[in-house]
Amino acid sequence: MKGGALLAALVLAAAASLLARPPVPAPAAAAPAAAAPPAGAAAAAAAPGAAQPVQAARPGWFDEVPRAAPAAPVTAADSMADARLHGDARMPPLAPAAAAGAGPSPAQLADPQAYRVYEARQDARVMAAFASAAQREVPRLQADVERARASGIPAAQIARVEEKIRRLEQLRREIAEPGAVPGPGQAP
Repeated sequence: MKGGALLAALVLAAAASLLARPPVPAPAAAAPAAAAPPAGAAAAAAAPGAAQPVQAARPGWFDEVPRAAPAAPVTAADSMADARLHGDARMPPLAPAAAAGAGPSPAQLADPQAYRVYEARQDARVMAAFASAAQREVPRLQADVERARASGIPAAQIARVEEKIRRLEQLRREIAEPGAVPGPGQAP
């Protein structure tokens, strides 16, 4: 329903803008030719019931758009070869570009102990992000449970969400306790 109303509004707006345009005067060179209709046209206009000549449309909305010259057809093989070499410009980036200095330094890459410390900091950052997201998500899930109870959702579905809340809370508590979650290279 909304799509049909939107389409109708767009068509109506386009028609109104097209009709609201002032007529464009004809070029001076075309004026004498247009002023003197052909002899057959005068005879056709005089005969009742005869077909009237079709008047050329005035330049308007679509005539103002410059048209590009038709390009030579591109074969599928050429298109694939170009995409293989240069990529597809329509493709979104796979991942956001990493900020400068986001990765390990050359010194950390050279020293295994320093790299382990770098990994531990990265793991701690990921765990803190998870705990923060879980802390924001739990109240929303609890509100969903209350709305579900009020609207008569089956108890089995509500129990699933309550179990999810319980597991999120448990993981958040484990992350908050130092040493509760095993780091890289440690046994669980």
